[in-house]
Amino acid sequence: MFSLTYTPAYDPYHTTFRLLVLLTCAKDHTFTYRAARAADFFLCFPWALEGVRAPSNVEGFRKDRNGIVRNYPKSNYDHFPSARTVFERMEMIQATAVSALAGSKMIDPNALRTDTLVLVQNVLPKELRSSINEFRERKPDLVNFLALSFPKIGDLGKDGIFARSGLGEFSYDVV
Repeated sequence: MFSLTYTPAYDPYHTTFRLLVLLTCAKDHTFTYRAARAADFFLCFPWALEGVRAPSNVEGFRKDRNGIVRNYPKSNYDHFPSARTVFERMEMIQATAVSALAGSKMIDPNALRTDTLVLVQNVLPKELRSSINEFRERKPDLVNFLALSFPKIGDLGKDGIFARSGLGEFSYDVV
């Protein structure tokens, strides 16, 4: 006996789409790779934001995070071993999506060398832009929070995204 399970978190095409959604809304259409990976995880599982420690340097973070957790509750099907385990399993899918975006020149391949994702806007087809806008209109609070407030946390160290979210290792970060 086996079970067939689908989650957008493990779908490289959906991951590519989610990254484009985040990049179109981000400041300067730019994300660090680390912040993009974490934001993508929370775009799939917004209720998991509950476990993110709010930084004091980002105004309104706690209030916005709590509102999102209320608006996107955990369903009966949202059970997994741990957020960190799922996040680690998503890494290969996310790397594949980023590689596809760079290969299609939707993100700047030169910026990617410094672990930075920079959207090249004039390359996006009209239909794709339309789909991105529809997604953003359905979840404006979540997308804006993850694209604008979340990256302000910073990437590295004991106050970085991985430390505050518990998604990854941060003790070896060079700060």
